[in-house]
Amino acid sequence: MPGIGTTLGDIALVAAACSPHQQVEIGENAQFGRIFRLDGRIMSTEADAFIQHELMVHPLAAAHGAPRSALVVGGGDGGSAFELLRIPTMREVVVAELDAEVVRLAREWLRGIHCGALDEPGDARLHLAIGDALGFMEACARSGRQFDLIVFDLTDADDGSPAAALFSAHGLQIARRCLAPGGALSLHLGPPLHRPHTARLLLGRLRRQFAHVSPLTVFVPAYGALWGIALASDMLDIAACPAALIAARLEQWRLAGALRCYHAALHPSLFVQPRHIEAIFDSTGAAA
Repeated sequence: MPGIGTTLGDIALVAAACSPHQQVEIGENAQFGRIFRLDGRIMSTEADAFIQHELMVHPLAAAHGAPRSALVVGGGDGGSAFELLRIPTMREVVVAELDAEVVRLAREWLRGIHCGALDEPGDARLHLAIGDALGFMEACARSGRQFDLIVFDLTDADDGSPAAALFSAHGLQIARRCLAPGGALSLHLGPPLHRPHTARLLLGRLRRQFAHVSPLTVFVPAYGALWGIALASDMLDIAACPAALIAARLEQWRLAGALRCYHAALHPSLFVQPRHIEAIFDSTGAAA
């Protein structure tokens, strides 16, 4: 997820590794703290990673009501895993991360993002599956293993990205097969104003797989752009979930005052877009 017009500068490199898959770097900046980069692209920072991670997880979880299992596809910085483990009904979180070097460096340097979720021995509910996430999901689909929530916390959907196959029609179809009845999925759409074609393409693929697809937007300072996230489910209309129900569930889970971005009153407004963004989100995806 590269920053678009990002204001980040003066990043001091503190750790790096060149894996068979990518260049993994941890930097540091006075304003944003520790910074996680892949192949030179900013993935997350200590200062604002909570924004995307909370919005990728808690609207899904609150609309569901009692998620017990979750799969994070990617997510090697541990931020999504941390948010999922905060949900008291959660019994299992699997992080299917391609690159062991991402987890190794995040474990050591990015505690400000994963907040201990990647610590060893750590929370017994967390399981790491290092390797090809698409292959992992295909194996789950064959065996009938399913999850209440799936979070696609990945790099870009570009053709050259290691994650491209996961965002393909096949990848999303497999993800749907891995969802338990009443389950829901979230994924990054990227910056809709800068890359409208990508947002349209991904939303088109999701709408061919799921009955309910709800795009939302939020500004992420480290990316320097308005950012799009899509939430999808066959049974849950997440955007239409009443704020009072969201509030009750967050209160029950003791998260109402603990989250830094998401809250019940914010929920309905996340899905209301100005008309020029609506025009992007409502248009038909160009290709399967």
